[in-house]
Amino acid sequence: MTDDPQADPRGEAVSAIESEMSRLVRTLRRAVLQNAERFSPELQPSGYSVLQYIVKHHPTAPGAIIQATRMDKSALSRQLRSLKELGFVSSVPDPGDGRAQLYAPTDLTLARLDEMRAETKELYADALDGWPTPDVQEFVRLLGEFNDRTERR
Repeated sequence: MTDDPQADPRGEAVSAIESEMSRLVRTLRRAVLQNAERFSPELQPSGYSVLQYIVKHHPTAPGAIIQATRMDKSALSRQLRSLKELGFVSSVPDPGDGRAQLYAPTDLTLARLDEMRAETKELYADALDGWPTPDVQEFVRLLGEFNDRTERR
């Protein structure tokens, strides 16, 4: 066995993952910045991330958002307050703990995100133009499997 990655095609491919993942992270960060701006010029990127979580998991408590996003409690409180003031989320008392609030997206938020999802779908469709459908399906399957395995760590 040799340490030369050129002699090991699998090792070479695994090593290339770091570079490609770094590119993907940069692309995703840029997309979050752009999406936050498109959604509302007053919305910070971290607020947009919180909003996305709330849309997917509503009604939700701040503790669940903190656990999922690893955001600091005080930063999350500021984002939730801002989202509420901007009319993007509503809150109700948690029936299990009257001191806590549960957050949900407003109708305005859901409508705007639907518009943005349609635009994003078009961007992905353009990026995948020319790929055969089975390749797109395999890409989704592999990406999902990769995410599942790395989320467990």
